[in-house]
Amino acid sequence: MQSTDFAQRRERLFDKMENGIAVIGSNIFMQRSNDTDFPFRQNSNFRYLTGINEPDCVLILSKKADEQKVFLFIRPNNELEEMWMGKRMGLEKSKDLIGADKTFPISDFNKEMEDLLPGHKNLYVHFHERADLFTNLQKICGDLFNKKRKNTAQPPQAILNVGQLIEELRYVKDQNEILTMKKAMVATNNAHRAAMALTAPGRSEKEINALIEYIFTKGDGQGNAYDNIVAGGNNANILHYIENNQALNDGELLLIDAGCQLNNYATDITRTFPINGKFTGAQKAVYEIVLDSQKAAISHSWPDRNAPDMHKTTCKVLTQGLIDLKVLSGSLDENLEKGTCRKYFPHGTGHWLGLDVHDQNPYLDSNDEPMKFEPGVIFTVEPGLYFPKEDATLPEELRGIGIRIEDNILITETGHENLSAMIPKEVKEIEEACEKDYRDFLD
Repeated sequence: MQSTDFAQRRERLFDKMENGIAVIGSNIFMQRSNDTDFPFRQNSNFRYLTGINEPDCVLILSKKADEQKVFLFIRPNNELEEMWMGKRMGLEKSKDLIGADKTFPISDFNKEMEDLLPGHKNLYVHFHERADLFTNLQKICGDLFNKKRKNTAQPPQAILNVGQLIEELRYVKDQNEILTMKKAMVATNNAHRAAMALTAPGRSEKEINALIEYIFTKGDGQGNAYDNIVAGGNNANILHYIENNQALNDGELLLIDAGCQLNNYATDITRTFPINGKFTGAQKAVYEIVLDSQKAAISHSWPDRNAPDMHKTTCKVLTQGLIDLKVLSGSLDENLEKGTCRKYFPHGTGHWLGLDVHDQNPYLDSNDEPMKFEPGVIFTVEPGLYFPKEDATLPEELRGIGIRIEDNILITETGHENLSAMIPKEVKEIEEACEKDYRDFLD
């Protein structure tokens, strides 16, 4: 990303603001155990507007009449602390990087905000993030009101959600964001192909997960975008299974939901394939139903269409498939009206994707209507069918089968582009991929 990208984003946010002051905080370190922290992950909205990847920062956007100013609170350089925890950007470098009007030490936040808040009608702050920052700002505003200083501007009279405004901006990705996600997809492709090649009866979920994480962190990759799901056999029927430590058994399937990230931009891909490299008849039948439903959903990926319509299409194909498998009885229309497929397909067809795996973009527009797809929108399409081993109502040959297929779709001017089309998902492609040598994907 170029510094001009972040400046343009801030300018677009200014355009959405009325007279007011926006306060956007970075993430802070989170303690993992005594004297150690979890790896730092920047707040997505803060990174979207600044590109800065440091903790304990606050971005301020001030808009009064025709005057717009950018301020930044950040940790100053400190030789002793940097020796222990690494180099800091500091006040001067960060000021030049984002073109701020002024930078302040983060330790001066309360004192400086007493001067910055007055004269703004609205306070824009995120309603669902950094509750500590929100509470602190409320206290500063309250103290300013209680001081009742004469002949001075009053602090903001209203509090508005800046998160909604930023996340509206993040809905459509620019070309640099799309390029970053395409680069991350290269590692994701290699990891899924390597996993198919390495998987065999007698290996373990743990081994496959280790291989995926290695590929995600080598080269241009920057690790996994979320906790990988490597679920053999019946474990695939636990939607957010992350133990990844069980043996892989002959005759069962392996579901892998894993995506590489780059500069915090996520990929999110799921593939399901046979542990021994060959689908059984029942496995193939279920797999083809899920695949057909996914293809039908992707065919609805056009500008001006929406996610609920895509989901209806998915459910229609899956429901008919469940009837064909003798899992459901009755007519297609009866089952659609009752929503009976939800027992075996309990989640949505997809979600927005970007800086977050589940990007916090709006699902409804200002009229509470479903958001229409626009060129530059990226989302997942991930139908599935889940048949728990413990469900005695299912035909015996289906019990323990869990299948999900997930791709990442970019809306274009003329339709869509499947960013993960190179990752095998047809039955023949998968069985061929399982015969490869995993070492071919390590270079």
